[in-house]
Amino acid sequence: MPFPTLPDPGAELVISGSVVHGEKRGRALGFPTANIALAPGNPFPPEGVYCSVARFSHRDTLYGATVSVGTNPTFPDIASIRVEAHIHDLDELLYGLGAELRLLRRLRDMRRFTSVEALIAQMESDVRQSRQLLVDRVPGRLPPGQG
Repeated sequence: MPFPTLPDPGAELVISGSVVHGEKRGRALGFPTANIALAPGNPFPPEGVYCSVARFSHRDTLYGATVSVGTNPTFPDIASIRVEAHIHDLDELLYGLGAELRLLRRLRDMRRFTSVEALIAQMESDVRQSRQLLVDRVPGRLPPGQG
């Protein structure tokens, strides 16, 4: 299935849906995620990892997030395309809530890693990069510590 491309590297894309249960693999790796089932009419973004801002239906707070869109190629048991958001500085059960994700910048392509340790190291780098971009691009919009 071909993916649309963002018009330019700085383009933003907003998607929405509901938080659903996943395999909880992200939590086991140290990066819990909100798995988003996209609402009808929402196109899948191009596969990749994104710096994002998230908001949930139970409050109006904006949270920094690092979002993965794709099949998780390091784990061959995942064949379907997923939208998984690691929400920075938030540790709550979000199942069943509505979610809106503003994808601010694409950080990298999805790729298969040779080991789980290599994947974790890359995820740590992705989150650091995402946090820095949020400080630079969204100053004053996020609560303290939410970048």
